[in-house]
Amino acid sequence: MKRTPRQFNRRSLSGTVAALIAVAVVGVNLDSATAQDADRSAYDIVDTTAAVESANWSEGVTITVDDEANTFRFESNGIPSHGFAEQYLIPNNPNDQPFSDKPASDFTVANSADYFTESTVETDITTLPTYVDTVTDTTLGRIGVVISGAQLFNDYENFERTNVALNDQVTHDHVSFVDECNGHTLVDGTSYHYHGVPLCITETLDQTGEHSLMIGVLEDGFPVYGNQGESGATVTNADLDECSGHVGATPEFPDGIYHYHLTADEAPYTIDCYHGEVEVTAMQGGPDGGAPDFSTAATALGVSEAALIAALGGSMPPDFDAAAQELGISADELRNAMPAPGVR
Repeated sequence: MKRTPRQFNRRSLSGTVAALIAVAVVGVNLDSATAQDADRSAYDIVDTTAAVESANWSEGVTITVDDEANTFRFESNGIPSHGFAEQYLIPNNPNDQPFSDKPASDFTVANSADYFTESTVETDITTLPTYVDTVTDTTLGRIGVVISGAQLFNDYENFERTNVALNDQVTHDHVSFVDECNGHTLVDGTSYHYHGVPLCITETLDQTGEHSLMIGVLEDGFPVYGNQGESGATVTNADLDECSGHVGATPEFPDGIYHYHLTADEAPYTIDCYHGEVEVTAMQGGPDGGAPDFSTAATALGVSEAALIAALGGSMPPDFDAAAQELGISADELRNAMPAPGVR
């Protein structure tokens, strides 16, 4: 039976008083729950339905649970519910990276009121996430959804994974490339997304001395949190595995679950790989996921789009030398033709 869609427009990001009281009670028992978890299989499949339904989804987000398929559908207009900067720096040439050393003349100052564009976000995510030993690299484009209605991206602005968005921050005349929430849109004003801890959410939602609340779900179905762990301790990359995750108790899962944390100490700030079963198309985050369009690059190279995507394969970063050899072109030709993230 497919449940009736529920639009969570009665909650603010801070949640209801009852929800906060419940979280506080659960938080008292997190340490003991973690100890109990040591006696059970750390990687048991945990049904996330209840946590998804009770999460602090903001106005404009619709969550539809499908019990038969063991999935939920996330729908939003792509605009975050929290405030954002009045202006953003938009690179005139998105391929000319890194941006941090570029002068103001290399950017256009865009007013967010005019520039931000609604972009439908729809994705179906499992409510029975399955941990696997073999990791899958995250791609450019959407890797997860966030309670604000926006999307989560990985760290990078380029295919080679050499350009970390938060480390490539640039500000001219008090206008920045990435805002104080660690987010921005694509160059066309669509698909607002985060490259790190969404501070506009966590500073409102998380409580001192307590574990972060769930701020979203990755495409593999596992929950994602800010950078507060047990008793509010700051979580760093040293506390996490290669995919920025670990097993432990959280407010929503007191018996423990594999989950991801966004961090603030150093890259990776977000999630570079999935530890759950997930289907990922090469370099594509899925429909409306903010992934680049390869059609222009394929035309410029004189190959089909399907052949280009197949040659690039599913690895991150792509093996440009091998792909170029398969396509019968030089690696430099391939790199120069590739679209920058957000160029459609």
